[in-house]
Amino acid sequence: MLTSETILTGEGMYLQIAAAAPFAFHVRVSRTDCFDASPPLTWLDTDRLIPQVACRVTEQNEERVSLSVEEAVIQVNRRTGEIAFRDKGGRLLTRQDQPAYGGDPDGFETAFVLAEEERLYGLGDQYDTPLMKRGHKISIRLRDNRVHAPIPFIMSTAGWALLVDSDREHEFDVGCDLPDILRVRGKQEELAFYLIADRDLAGLLDKYTKLVGSSYMLPIWAYGLSFVCNRQTTARDMIEDALKFRRDHIPCDMIGLEPTWMDKPFDYGTSINWHPDRFYIPAWMPEGAHTFLGVLQTMGFKLSLGLPLRENSDIGEPSRRDAKWYKDLERFVAQGVDGFKLCTEVQIGEQTYHPSLPQKPEDSSSLTHPGSVSRILFEGFAGQTGRRPMIYSPIGYTGIQKYAAMWSGGRSSPHLTVLNMGLSGIPHMSVAINLHTPEGIHFGFLQPWANVNSWAYWRHPTLLDQNLLDIFRKYAVLRYKLIPYIYSAARIAVSNGLPIARAMPLAFPHDSRSDSLPNQYMFGDNLLVGVYTDRVYLPAGEWFDFWTDERYFGSSEVVCRLPAHAGGPLFVRAGSIIPMWPEMDYVGQKPLDRLELHVYPGREGEFTLYEDDGQTFGYLQGESAITKMTCHVNEERILLEIDRRKGQYAGMPKQRIWSVVFHSAEKPSAVTVDDSEWRETTAGRKGLPPDCWSYQRKSSTLRMTLNEPENQLTVRVELLYGALQTTKEKPRRDHTRRTATELENKVEVGQIYKLASQVTDMIKLEIDRELRLHEIASRLHVSPAYLSRCFKRDVGLSFSDYVLGQKMALAKELLLSGSTVAVASNLTGYKETSYFIRVFRKYWGMTPGEIKL
Repeated sequence: MLTSETILTGEGMYLQIAAAAPFAFHVRVSRTDCFDASPPLTWLDTDRLIPQVACRVTEQNEERVSLSVEEAVIQVNRRTGEIAFRDKGGRLLTRQDQPAYGGDPDGFETAFVLAEEERLYGLGDQYDTPLMKRGHKISIRLRDNRVHAPIPFIMSTAGWALLVDSDREHEFDVGCDLPDILRVRGKQEELAFYLIADRDLAGLLDKYTKLVGSSYMLPIWAYGLSFVCNRQTTARDMIEDALKFRRDHIPCDMIGLEPTWMDKPFDYGTSINWHPDRFYIPAWMPEGAHTFLGVLQTMGFKLSLGLPLRENSDIGEPSRRDAKWYKDLERFVAQGVDGFKLCTEVQIGEQTYHPSLPQKPEDSSSLTHPGSVSRILFEGFAGQTGRRPMIYSPIGYTGIQKYAAMWSGGRSSPHLTVLNMGLSGIPHMSVAINLHTPEGIHFGFLQPWANVNSWAYWRHPTLLDQNLLDIFRKYAVLRYKLIPYIYSAARIAVSNGLPIARAMPLAFPHDSRSDSLPNQYMFGDNLLVGVYTDRVYLPAGEWFDFWTDERYFGSSEVVCRLPAHAGGPLFVRAGSIIPMWPEMDYVGQKPLDRLELHVYPGREGEFTLYEDDGQTFGYLQGESAITKMTCHVNEERILLEIDRRKGQYAGMPKQRIWSVVFHSAEKPSAVTVDDSEWRETTAGRKGLPPDCWSYQRKSSTLRMTLNEPENQLTVRVELLYGALQTTKEKPRRDHTRRTATELENKVEVGQIYKLASQVTDMIKLEIDRELRLHEIASRLHVSPAYLSRCFKRDVGLSFSDYVLGQKMALAKELLLSGSTVAVASNLTGYKETSYFIRVFRKYWGMTPGEIKL
């Protein structure tokens, strides 16, 4: 076992191959065996992210040497140095078409062969380039002000990815000059790169994230709305802007200032002060509710300060001066500053076609400098406060996602910027909202984080005409209601790199239409957003129009009829469960003990709500809670299961109330909660009475209120459909819980009534079927509600809990006697083995495979 191998090729080139991870190799190529002490991207701390990995020599002869890690194999031709990269099963992922070279006066070069059907994505934000990069040349540089974050990472649908280990500008030719060749060229230094293996794009993003480091969770208020004031703003103007948001009930959490708040605007020096006239604070009372920062806090706002990034010609390696720079910022944080906006004196978006801007040469640190500055700010703020800062930068490079979100000014195709960044490992990208069109508002609020950037203009929403103001307000309210959904999607992005805004090829890799759909994307798991179009392609399955609740079948294109208040299409995948907050003007204004759940039935679906304190880094130590929800549907019922919360964090509500909204075109015949029938009623002004539900035909929604389960793991809600009998008998509640075995013994000694005995006999005889309460009730000629009450009264368990206990006891017996998981699943009535495994693990606390050991 070894960690690296150095090979001298017949061409006189040295190759150093190291195991970088169980799924990746690091390759260095040079004319000499004196490789640089550390590769350029070591500042990413990849050596601290993944424990040292050993590789095995699986083949070694005069022609070639093969090295393997857990999930990949690399083969090197000893004579030429050409590389072949394979998965653990030996399938060829890619190969070089010619020997690579590095450390030459001409720089470095490597080239890989592309298969005909291969598609490639990534390379960061490249001005107006499509999502699929094949056929294009992409420069990894910040020159021409057309690029916010050039990321030297590209991934292929063939199951491999390439990360070039360089902090100097270079170029990717992705099948442009030669359609079947991916070529990378650079003018300086040795050649170094990572090769990563996984089966699909989502897996490759996950592996890339594990290699270079994942994003952090932004403070929860940062997923609301941010507003940056005009650069001429004074303290009074800023407070007036804040008051306008509150008076018009437009939700907003962060107010930002451009670097003109400084006594020396856009000064990068280490002596920074408030502008003495426009932001005057008496030196003898610099902190407290009496300052303009205190006034903002009283209104529920956070403040971010603009800080300048140095001009390229002035950039050097990150120095102690940068670290001291934060020391001078500590007093502003102590006064109440919660974030920093990095910026250039002329906006990136504004610079695009500015003829007077000089073209400046770039050196090695111009690409990584914004990341270095962001890291200093991030670590300084976290060390000072113990809280997560909101740092956002207009430019960046590989690794910046660990310390900052990213932002951009206006773009002609802003959604492509966001989606390309998501495909490059940067999930927190935002393009400033174009609030002067409904379409701009629609996209602006349905991206990872939302911001209005006034800069030199006047972009406060209250200055809009009444129609646009109403649209802006509706979207802002919707954004805040969706924060629990967005925050849960952000947790997924932090965990495995899957971005909040997901390009269609990433979300639907097997749909041939995905590459031709640049104007739509998935927002989290369940919302499909169309932008700057009224035509949307719906992938396979059922979908709900979010605005109208109309249902559509997928694998088809839909021309959307948008209501007046909507700026673009928005669809919900059938089977989705969407959690929503109550309406509020800012995060934290109202308690979160009562949440809405919108259920869109149509297929099996699940959602895991993620929560933490929203401010500290406690989530990294497991201080968080999850709530798992599942929806099961067939022709006769809709079953919603809500688990009790698992986990704990500071400030967690002691009890949770769910206001559940089912989007159902048909009114059910009966509704049961934990097998007890609830009564239908009409919702009043004070809400629904206990144990009641109401159905509104106009909106096709059923509403009910549930309490989080206290003495059980799951609350079960069933909507039953069909011609079912009902009864007015009031149910008796018995919370005594007994095991299925105890109840079986009770049946055998004849201690229960005849009706319950008939049911238990039927369950034993038909345990290999999907047993439904209303089917058995029909065969016994009683109503489901009556049977449910009698069974629970006489047996002591609900019908569903008894059936589950019987099935799980039989499954365990079968597995211990040597049956396969598939056989046990089939004999206990579960058609899908994967679902059986989930149920079994939840019931017994271990998987079927583990119980067989």
